[in-house]
Amino acid sequence: MPAPDAPPSPSRNKPNTRLVMICAVIGALLVLVVSALLNWPTGTRSAGPDQQGSSPAPKVVFSAPPGSCLSWAEADASDIRQVTCDEPHLFEVTGTADLRPQFDDKAPFPGTEQWQQIKQERCVEVSTGFLSGRFDPNGRFSVGAFTPSEEGWADGDRTLHCGLQQPGPSGKLYPIKGSASTTDQSNIYSEGRCLGINGTAVWDPVDCAKPHAVEITGVVNLGEEFPGGWPAEKDQDPFLFTRCGELTGRFAGDPNAAKDKGLVIYWDTLSEESWNAGSRQVNCKVSAQLPDGSGLAPVTGSIKGDVRVGKEPAPQIAAGQPGAPATEPR
Repeated sequence: MPAPDAPPSPSRNKPNTRLVMICAVIGALLVLVVSALLNWPTGTRSAGPDQQGSSPAPKVVFSAPPGSCLSWAEADASDIRQVTCDEPHLFEVTGTADLRPQFDDKAPFPGTEQWQQIKQERCVEVSTGFLSGRFDPNGRFSVGAFTPSEEGWADGDRTLHCGLQQPGPSGKLYPIKGSASTTDQSNIYSEGRCLGINGTAVWDPVDCAKPHAVEITGVVNLGEEFPGGWPAEKDQDPFLFTRCGELTGRFAGDPNAAKDKGLVIYWDTLSEESWNAGSRQVNCKVSAQLPDGSGLAPVTGSIKGDVRVGKEPAPQIAAGQPGAPATEPR
């Protein structure tokens, strides 16, 4: 029974040619990361993600009702346990999906890609219902699932155990504190947080003293500027162009810091779907591009101090075990 997996969404829509170009690169790279993560093998062992075997699932998974929270410390989730949702946890149960109408007793055990499709189709539906229709597919949470083991499947188990989790691009899971039903789903990071780099792709959060792709320079609540309905991105962009410029200058202690240090200011925007789910906050960020325009450059050091922008792609980082707890804070 594998632990769940799914990565976050890319940033989009910037107001001038240079910003459009760099963000198109970011978006394309993150789509590739998403594709890779969604093709990880679905294991059949109960004790964790990406494992092969036929052990039955732990009872804690089968007995946990919607709203229950689960956590584990081992990379293979062999120590999975139920905790209160006020404690840091890696998975909040949102309900079950009965696969029997789709797969009868003679149906073969689904393959990797089929499992991923089933998880997305069924668990988005289950989790959206759990959140009273307010699931942000571009937000900080992703759906995941514990699937029947191959042995259980052969014995007629057709129950998918769905939930919400908070993964990084590598597939590692970051702790959640509090129920997802009462948590702001906006996919934001704290001011000053840096997101790592893998080749030319955005990766898991790291210390800003290490090579990274992005540094968060501020967080904006669009609901304060747009108290009515969803603002079209053509309206979000001009406001964020100015606001993120101001916040970045304030954060760096110098309004010209980004330009002087070879960095580009950009931001996230909110889709109407995210807005309707209740998300209102977006990140302001800085990053740099490789000289040939082929992708993101590794940046070392915070914009608040000395910055070194690399001229070659960062080294490739091997993806860890999906579903393993992250060791760095989000």
